[in-house]
Amino acid sequence: MPGELYEWSDEALFLRFQDGDTAPFEEIYRRFSGLLYLHAYRMLANEADAQDIVQEVFTTVWTKGKEVKLTVSLAAWLFVVTRNKVLNLIARQRSYQQHLSNFRQFISETDTSTLSQLTEKELLAIIEQEIQLLPAKMREVFELSRKASLSHKEIAQQLQLSPETVKKQVSNAIRTLKHKVAHFIFCVIW
Repeated sequence: MPGELYEWSDEALFLRFQDGDTAPFEEIYRRFSGLLYLHAYRMLANEADAQDIVQEVFTTVWTKGKEVKLTVSLAAWLFVVTRNKVLNLIARQRSYQQHLSNFRQFISETDTSTLSQLTEKELLAIIEQEIQLLPAKMREVFELSRKASLSHKEIAQQLQLSPETVKKQVSNAIRTLKHKVAHFIFCVIW
């Protein structure tokens, strides 16, 4: 490889990486990881999440970088990938908060004196038990969605399903779990 890697342009390094040479990847990481961290941190204001985003970005570069056809500079592409991953994380967190809010509302609409008898630990154990009773594919999709916080698109790609199928499986799982938990609470109240 002629010259030192640090002398190469970003795009030349990336092209070399796309050609199968892994050494430029380390130089790309060295050049951009700090900048991408700051970019993610400005949007998230959370160090751990920003670090996770940077790792996800470079995992994407490693796994999908060979397929990328740059139409902008490497820096611009990396910043867009980082921004998109931050927005996906924010959306997943909002989704989680929405589900948590719905669950709290559900609990507040039931008899609180009876619910106070149940500890949070018992309720979580019941929910986990009901998750394990879901059909295998539905359980797998639900756990990837709620425990691994993957988007419907990411789950669809990983499991080779359509995003619509993933959305329906998650919706069915939530409906089933709400019904089972509501049934349990009804039995306790009765």
